[in-house]
Amino acid sequence: MAESNECHSEALDAVSVVKLPGFWKQSPQYWFTHAESVFANHRIGSRIQRVNHVVGALDEEGVRTIGDLLDNDVTYEGIKNRLIEAYDLPRSTRFRDIIRPGCIGDRRPSQLLRDMRIALPAEIGEEALRQFWLQKLPASVLPVVAGLDGPLDMLATRADRVLEAIPQDMEALEITHGRINELANSVAQLSVQMATLTRMLQANNARRRSPEKHTSSPPPPISTDTGVCYYHKTYGKSARNCRSPCSSRVASSRGRSQGHPQPLPDPRSSAEN
Repeated sequence: MAESNECHSEALDAVSVVKLPGFWKQSPQYWFTHAESVFANHRIGSRIQRVNHVVGALDEEGVRTIGDLLDNDVTYEGIKNRLIEAYDLPRSTRFRDIIRPGCIGDRRPSQLLRDMRIALPAEIGEEALRQFWLQKLPASVLPVVAGLDGPLDMLATRADRVLEAIPQDMEALEITHGRINELANSVAQLSVQMATLTRMLQANNARRRSPEKHTSSPPPPISTDTGVCYYHKTYGKSARNCRSPCSSRVASSRGRSQGHPQPLPDPRSSAEN
């Protein structure tokens, strides 16, 4: 009986010291491989204990992903399959990411090579793998490694050393240079938009000014049927201007003594005098 209690106590101690790392959304299968190794080392075989450890390693998004499975019938295999299905990228997607230039991230070149070997099909060959790997290296590392001969693993080790020897400000300079190119493209696009907007505003202003030309045109001629100029025909005795010859000129002259505005002089009268 005492021996049984001692074994039970050791099992509880083993469970209490187990702490899985946070769930790896980018590598769910690797995470479960790691978790199951931890379970084996600590002799954790209970279904509910494994479930509790896995759930404890998830963030809010992960718990929501398996939320409908968390009932009395929850199984470790069910949670494992759901998480792998939700977060494991399809092979085709991983392949596209691998062959896309750049995007080494925070990985060492040797780790990048290992990831590519896993993602790419085995029949692709070492030479093709070499080309895909080289095009993802930073610009500061590629010139040093591209001209070297030897096994690809040896080149990856050399690339690690080159990357370690590069000052951090050089890496930041590469990022800054890329950012400057992005900003230059944005400025060029804005310049094109501003030029287009300027042309539109100029066209609108030209259309707005065009009616003003009619205001400077000479007034309509004298009506031939009445002999009255445009101003007197339109405004009558209240007209402040007059265009000669006008039959209302006499009436306007009479209004001079009454303080009415002076009519315009008749050029023909001046010529006769």
